[in-house]
Amino acid sequence: MEVLQQNQNMYIIKRITLFFCIITLGIGLAVSGCQDSTSTINGSDNGKERVLRNYRLSGNETWEPDRTYIVHGTLEIPTDVILEILPGTVVKFGDDAQIKVSGLKAILKVGTPLRHSTLDEPVYLTSNNTNPGQGNWKGILFDITRDATSYLRGTVIEFAQIALDIKTTSPTVLDCTLRYNETAIALDGSDSIIQYNDILENEIGISTIGRQNRPQIQYNNISSNEFGIFCENVQSIIRYNNFEKNDYSIKLNVKFDLSIPNNWWGTLADSEIAKVILDSADTDIITKSIGTVVYTPIAETRFEEAGPRE
Repeated sequence: MEVLQQNQNMYIIKRITLFFCIITLGIGLAVSGCQDSTSTINGSDNGKERVLRNYRLSGNETWEPDRTYIVHGTLEIPTDVILEILPGTVVKFGDDAQIKVSGLKAILKVGTPLRHSTLDEPVYLTSNNTNPGQGNWKGILFDITRDATSYLRGTVIEFAQIALDIKTTSPTVLDCTLRYNETAIALDGSDSIIQYNDILENEIGISTIGRQNRPQIQYNNISSNEFGIFCENVQSIIRYNNFEKNDYSIKLNVKFDLSIPNNWWGTLADSEIAKVILDSADTDIITKSIGTVVYTPIAETRFEEAGPRE
């Protein structure tokens, strides 16, 4: 009987232990789940950090430069919600993280307001990696928002796959620096104003597709990219830009002609300009039927006013 009683006691102890293990595990999973879907605040060596994991804004938010924001997964801005990122703010992105502006009236405002006559401190949108490189994070996707009030001004965007992927909407991009990205700006069915920017050291500076839209690409420094502009939208307004040190400044990829007068090419020599344009003249390189890039008249001097303004 004594042995039986001991066995029963051991059985009860094991059941109680198992019960508390299950409870502890459940609490742990619940806490973990909350951390993945909401923001958390962690201390850092330069102040405070706000870490966001797969975060969907439920209302308007303003991000201020008193902390660093770190985004993992997708940060989603839905319909009728505004995210404003104030000048001087730093936002870092984990591997394959992105901002998705996805609602019909979703709005993203980054940097110096358009109404201000001078630039404030820049916003930095960059990789969270210790040794960052091209394509670390996905970039910002404007996904058919049909809103033209979003803007980025006085903003540095770097190390993204597509820094600004703009589909069927027209945010304004002014006074920004886009560098070290796979593609800096991709325009698909967009009338965006792309002016006074430095577009530097990307694989592709600007990619355009869609035939009925007329993005305005003016007063930019488009330099040291593999392709300055990869063009499939021949309605694009491309003028008053400085094209310098690109492997190819323009690649035309449709059968229609493209007229882009009044740009600076780093030279006045037609033979040198032709070397950085891929069009119908390059039958030894391009096998498909494409149009011709008409780049005359040529600007006689460099546009010193191009690029971000003070």
